[in-house]
Amino acid sequence: MSAIRIDDGYLTLFNMFYTNSGEDQDKLFDQWRGLPPANVQKGLIAGNFHRGLDGRSVVNYAQWESLADYEAFLAEAGTRSRLGQALAFSHMESIPTEVVHTWDPAPELTIDKPWFTVVIIVRAAPEHQATVLAEMTNDPPELGDTPGYVSHAVHRGLAGEHVIKYAQWADEESFRSFLSRPQQEQHSSPAVETTVELHFTRLEYIRERS
Repeated sequence: MSAIRIDDGYLTLFNMFYTNSGEDQDKLFDQWRGLPPANVQKGLIAGNFHRGLDGRSVVNYAQWESLADYEAFLAEAGTRSRLGQALAFSHMESIPTEVVHTWDPAPELTIDKPWFTVVIIVRAAPEHQATVLAEMTNDPPELGDTPGYVSHAVHRGLAGEHVIKYAQWADEESFRSFLSRPQQEQHSSPAVETTVELHFTRLEYIRERS
């Protein structure tokens, strides 16, 4: 089991893989399941692999002790070889982040509870990141009473261009019902230009420490 906590101070990577078919999606999982436990790799806390419900994408929520450990991992010949194999049939975007906000209780990642997980990626100019963060960490007070809601965490992109919410729901119906609720008028900071991506996933495999 993995957990998302601010106090851990981990480097958190959203490694987004995009393939052209369900077969290639399966090939990515086959490759990762063949790796040794996380403790074999210096600095790796866990790799949490989520299957995209679009049948083509994969989200790896990867937790590392430090950026230096992750960069050392990328420099290894074995890593370059495996990544090259994966990128022969997929393309990847890697977004380094830090956890800045969680619901109470904070999210837990376990195969025993494969929640409907929504990864919301918001992109904005670096000068607007703080505004987006303030908006995305302003939890509505009724959220805890919302049917099907489990937990969430908000992440700040280290490059200054991203804010990412990792949100757990009991099922897709509950999430869509939440989205369709009547919105109360809010007097917030001026709107900024953003782009938003929603990735619907379920946790399928955890590469964790043995």
